[in-house]
Amino acid sequence: MKRFTAVLIICCLAVSVPAQGEWVADSGDKLQVRAEKAIAAFREQVTRTEMYFEQAYAYAIFPSVTRIGFGFGGAYGKGIVIEGNTVIGMTKYSQFTSGIQAGARNFSMIVFFKDQQALESYKTSRTQFTGQSGLALGTMGIAGTPAYNQGVAMVTLTKFGIMGEFTISGARFSFKEALLAEPGM
Repeated sequence: MKRFTAVLIICCLAVSVPAQGEWVADSGDKLQVRAEKAIAAFREQVTRTEMYFEQAYAYAIFPSVTRIGFGFGGAYGKGIVIEGNTVIGMTKYSQFTSGIQAGARNFSMIVFFKDQQALESYKTSRTQFTGQSGLALGTMGIAGTPAYNQGVAMVTLTKFGIMGEFTISGARFSFKEALLAEPGM
């Protein structure tokens, strides 16, 4: 009977999902501190993202992306990729746009990865071509409802800007593995 109870406890522990705590920024890393503030802003201002934080395998957070456009334009931002409670790498976002557009905008962006396969695909840094439209005025912006597409969901939060657009764009995400400290260092 004792053996059966022990086996049952071990099986229950093996199949139970460990509780996932919140990621905490390294206070000595400015990008991580800005990322932590951006995550708090998303959770407070874009409440529909809460389920993505709870269900995502991993996510990339860009605390500040700047876009400028007048006929032709572009955007750039740096961020971090978090898997579980660990920063696994650095990421960059660059975009070029062409179409009807005028203005400048600064926003935060999160890219949620539904599963490990979506994260691994992100790490390959391929250029994606898309069409987009939007409007930003001050801290208000119009954006679509997030939904997973090929295992990835993107959400933006306008920080400030005056921009209108109807464009075709190419976007590229780059990823670089984090250098982990060796044990005892």
